[in-house]
Amino acid sequence: MKRWEVRPSTLLLLTAGISLASCASTTLPNGAEQTSLQQSGQGPSAPASLTSQALASKGPSRLRRSDGTSKVASFATYYRVPDNATLAALGQKDFNIVQPDITSDQLSAIQNISYGAVYLAIGELGNNNTYYEGGVAKTGQVIYDAHKNDSPKWFLGVNGNFGAYILNLTNPAVRAFVVQQADALLDRGFDGLFLDTADDAEFFRNADDAGSTSQPYSEGAVSLDAGRPNYPTMRRAYIDTIKALRAGAGNALLVQNGGFDLLLDADNAQDGTQYYVDAVMHEVAVTKSKKPDPINGIPADDTVWPFEPQNYETWEENFKNTRLTNPLQARKDEDFRAARDTVALKYFRDGGVVFQQDFGHPDNYAVQCASYLYAKSVRQNEQKDGWVAAYSDAAFNRVYDYADSTPQIRATPGCANYDKVTAPDFNITFSPPSLNTGVGRSTTATLNIAAISGYTGQVNLSLGTLPAGITASLSQLQITPGPQAQVALTLNVPASAVADTYIISIRAQSQGESMRYDLRLKAWTTTGDSVFVAQAGLSKVLAFDSSASLTSATAPARSLPNASLDQAWNVALDSAGNQYVVNNVAAGKVTRYPSFSLNGAAGAAQISNLSYPTSVAVDTQSRLWVVQSGSTPGGAAVTTPHVGRYDNGSATEAVGFNVDCALGLGFPQMLALDGNTLWLNTNFGLILKYDVTATPTLSGVYSFSGTLNDLGGGTLTVRNGALWISGKNAGVSKVVAVNIAALPAANGPYAVNGDAAVTKTITSGLYDPAGLAFDSLGNLWVVNKTGAAGVAGTNAADPGSLNRFPASSLTAANPIPNLTISLGSRYPVGLAVGKP
Repeated sequence: MKRWEVRPSTLLLLTAGISLASCASTTLPNGAEQTSLQQSGQGPSAPASLTSQALASKGPSRLRRSDGTSKVASFATYYRVPDNATLAALGQKDFNIVQPDITSDQLSAIQNISYGAVYLAIGELGNNNTYYEGGVAKTGQVIYDAHKNDSPKWFLGVNGNFGAYILNLTNPAVRAFVVQQADALLDRGFDGLFLDTADDAEFFRNADDAGSTSQPYSEGAVSLDAGRPNYPTMRRAYIDTIKALRAGAGNALLVQNGGFDLLLDADNAQDGTQYYVDAVMHEVAVTKSKKPDPINGIPADDTVWPFEPQNYETWEENFKNTRLTNPLQARKDEDFRAARDTVALKYFRDGGVVFQQDFGHPDNYAVQCASYLYAKSVRQNEQKDGWVAAYSDAAFNRVYDYADSTPQIRATPGCANYDKVTAPDFNITFSPPSLNTGVGRSTTATLNIAAISGYTGQVNLSLGTLPAGITASLSQLQITPGPQAQVALTLNVPASAVADTYIISIRAQSQGESMRYDLRLKAWTTTGDSVFVAQAGLSKVLAFDSSASLTSATAPARSLPNASLDQAWNVALDSAGNQYVVNNVAAGKVTRYPSFSLNGAAGAAQISNLSYPTSVAVDTQSRLWVVQSGSTPGGAAVTTPHVGRYDNGSATEAVGFNVDCALGLGFPQMLALDGNTLWLNTNFGLILKYDVTATPTLSGVYSFSGTLNDLGGGTLTVRNGALWISGKNAGVSKVVAVNIAALPAANGPYAVNGDAAVTKTITSGLYDPAGLAFDSLGNLWVVNKTGAAGVAGTNAADPGSLNRFPASSLTAANPIPNLTISLGSRYPVGLAVGKP
């Protein structure tokens, strides 16, 4: 049932709305109190019991923050079941007033950012609508028939405009019935109630003005029974009903539609509704509909006229026309409108939020302009936000927004100062632009908040509804935008979460703009370790998840796009799963990718301007050690080789040392860390040992001329007291294990042969072995390549491979790999294994 706005007669104005419609009662889980727009991801706490006997306490509007700023800058009233396009439009608003018959999924979609308040008529019973009595669904007509002869009376008359019975709210049983309807609605997960027909109390004032309560009263299609309560009694009954709703509604929001005579404490013995409700709707404040008069007795088609621009006008236009035909009525109408404006403004000044709901059509610019400019002028004059304007068709069947400012609209009479623009006061970007993490992990993004067009005010931030189980926090909820304005968003994904892509919504609001920003969060599920391969031939990095479950046909779970790096040479992991990737070019860099983020544009160059870097490793204190080889991949000398340490995410070297080529040590390639010992291999076939306890000091130089005489393309790692090295000997690819404790004493900068300390030699399944790493189960992983990028290798036809030697096989004389995965390029180089 739809309620059309009509012109007031004898100071009577019927408000727009509908009665409680037929719906199924679906119980949704209850959530925690909302302190900002959907901070929790659940609805507000539904009341354990709504009782008209409960005591209500006064309080400030829940739609304002503690600093007095409004949580809402936009709203919509929509009285149909929304399609997908409308649902998307509603989802961009801060507050939505909807019908009870929307589905749970549609309500959840609206509540992603918005509050979702549901319609409830408190003064009337629609005969065809569905109500709940004792948990049983009944039509209004059934309720009427069951109680029409009750004493005290349940009903005091009829509103024939809408087929509704006027309720006797002085009867405690009737107030309890209204509260019961609110209980059923809030149990479904709505954030609040839109209390319509609060204006019905004015019927009784008009009746008192016309005569005695002992006589029937009629006004148009409205009729009141003889023996009814007088206006002061009914007025208090309406206030008491709203107080009862407040008492039982917990933290649910209450929006009162009209009922301005009930509102102010000053007008109601210091106990009006103003501190029991969170907002008041000032309906048809500036613009109104003008339903066409019947032609030849044929009524206007209600499916057509609300959507035609000529059927709307401003009140000023209405007054001007009425003065010509009925000056007395025009004066009454003007006084009536002015009184409502005055009460709304007083309520606003006292801390309330006002929803200015006007009627119009997108093609009627004059109506739009008048509505928009009025609300803007109130905010400017009062220097506060929370007077929020919206307009709709008179049937509330479309979602409209104010047109953007154009020369054409500003040329419309009355619109010269119209300045509604699309561009907001600020802009927000996410860094990284999307997030990836594993279940049971946390991840962080930075919100960069920049001012636009010289905006100097503040921006309020809040979270939308979060996916089930995911929790989040913002480091600040209010900030002044600027070049360095940043807010950290921390997300926690529970171990029970499903691997999926989730949308994390942020509402950002200035005084005049409310914007929604969505961040994509990809959650991954892995078991065991992940294997990362720096694929120089494709200029990318590959990630193979769940190492124990890999097969020869397994594709990478994640990877950087092809050529996203110039020469991806090496990769390392820290304890949090962050990946550090070496880009081996003349002006090289180390790029950090957060855990699980190889598939997104999440990389940030942490260290730049490195000369052909070849390797990176992370020590137990999460410090980065980076090798600058000083030579091209082909071996041409470029500069002095150097190793540097970078602490706490800094791009500035904390400690570093040169590798002295003049001593014949060669150009360093890869490094491995073993506590306070740092190992390097060089293209001269040497292994260098440095003590890095304090100032790095060369403490040993070793050759393995009888075992490995070519280390230029290989790498090394340390496990359980053994130094594992990959390389070649006389063209034969090998991986060897060296007992560190058995190495002979060092001889200063001169090489000492360490062949006697070699305890294991592997040749099976190897060619040009490069990357070398162990997983947490003790399995050995080796990357085969076909030579350095641009340099011919021994197996030019093979695209490179990833091989696993099981831990149980490493006791054999010459272990054999139990897994080989093709890598699709001749030049995979670096390898890291660990938790992503």
